[in-house]
Amino acid sequence: MFFRCGRGILLIFDPAATSRPGPVPSHGATGPGHAAFALASDEDLATWPDRLRRAGVDVEADVHWPDGGRSIYFRDPGGNSLELTTPRIWGPKRNT
Repeated sequence: MFFRCGRGILLIFDPAATSRPGPVPSHGATGPGHAAFALASDEDLATWPDRLRRAGVDVEADVHWPDGGRSIYFRDPGGNSLELTTPRIWGPKRNT
């Protein structure tokens, strides 16, 4: 599956398919992985726990970080840990 994420793309592969020999070297990981998606604001993030629960997705953790910011964790069907968060968890905004 291919997900456009802002200017980037997240690719999710079937681990059984990417571990077979072929024209591309085998790649991927074994066991659950983790991906985090930054939302623009705390207000955007606030709607997600209920939205996930209504879709039948269990929220594993809802963390309010000591220095500000919040992260919501849940699993995809493959068992990977997904996180929705706001950029505040990475510290003050930098001019780059």
